[in-house]
Amino acid sequence: MSAPARPSIAIYIHWPWCAAICPYCDFDKQATDFRLADAYIGALIAHLHAESSRAVHSIYLGGGTPSLLRPDRLRHIIEACRAQMDVLPDCEVTLEANPSDIVPHKVEAYLQAGVNRISLGVQSLVDEELRFLGRRHDAAKAVRAALAVRETGCENLSLDLMYGLPGQSEADLQRSLDGLIDLDPAHLSCYALTLEDDTPMGDDVAAGVLKLPEDEVVAASYELIQSRLARTSLDQYELSNWARAGRQAIHNLTYWRNGEWLGLGAGAAGSIAGLSYKRHPLVTGYIASAARGDPAYGWEEPWTRESQMRDTVMLGLRLAEGVSDRDFRDRFGCTLTDYCTDRLDDLVAAGVLIWKGDRLALAPSRYFVSNAVIADLLP
Repeated sequence: MSAPARPSIAIYIHWPWCAAICPYCDFDKQATDFRLADAYIGALIAHLHAESSRAVHSIYLGGGTPSLLRPDRLRHIIEACRAQMDVLPDCEVTLEANPSDIVPHKVEAYLQAGVNRISLGVQSLVDEELRFLGRRHDAAKAVRAALAVRETGCENLSLDLMYGLPGQSEADLQRSLDGLIDLDPAHLSCYALTLEDDTPMGDDVAAGVLKLPEDEVVAASYELIQSRLARTSLDQYELSNWARAGRQAIHNLTYWRNGEWLGLGAGAAGSIAGLSYKRHPLVTGYIASAARGDPAYGWEEPWTRESQMRDTVMLGLRLAEGVSDRDFRDRFGCTLTDYCTDRLDDLVAAGVLIWKGDRLALAPSRYFVSNAVIADLLP
């Protein structure tokens, strides 16, 4: 009897270069040493070749700013994935893009190279907010970029919106939201501004120079977004994500369903074949490690039953679909009731959590406080 086929995986590829560094961003990125691009691609491919072949359902190029990539370099990376892995015919291939980099002929070249989904980092359609965020584009350029993507025939367009900004008025948030809806995206991501200590804005908050809005204000902004999008064709399928039917982000669903993904590139995280890891964050160190045949793990941790159970519940409750009790039992040999704390029944009785068939899910009214609910639920 042959062994059952292993589930397909996702591939995340990190492109660390940016033309300018946004003051709120804590991702691994740099705005220097662009001359190392080809050597870096060679290191990516070397690490790809070190992996055993698997079926692949999504490839995601994130950053950094992947839209700075020349189309021929992007094609080289995607072709290497196809040569090493069993890239499925309907594989979702996403490119993150800055609106400032978008022109129709470049988008057409990306599509010819194999991209079929573009995630455009608009963030706001209010120029004052874009200047505050250190973005390279203004609102008019963001709109032109979205229209240019659509004109090339790429229907799978995702847009990003940021809320919870200092001084952001309800009217300005509504203006950005309405403008993005008018662009008729297939997918919309809405993220609250969160700041880490090692960012310029985080330093300003710590120094008392910048004051973030109170939680109640941010919660009201989230409720406004939920209410407005409920009147569109975009359905909320995850805490921060809305999509038209059939246009959910296949790649990100891999994370939230606690699937396997291969992470390639400086600072890229991965979780595959029993190991979770994060690669060396510096481009020069990453390239040198690949040249030595070293996987460049800056951090690694073998899976354990406990960590996988925790992640399955914690990540799955981000989804509107919730966590399947049947799947959980098949995977771990116990039910969600067995695993979760004795607060589970209380949270269900209070309407904080709901059972949808065999699936345990957060009530939509509690999405904004999901972290507190999940912390209460996990042992």
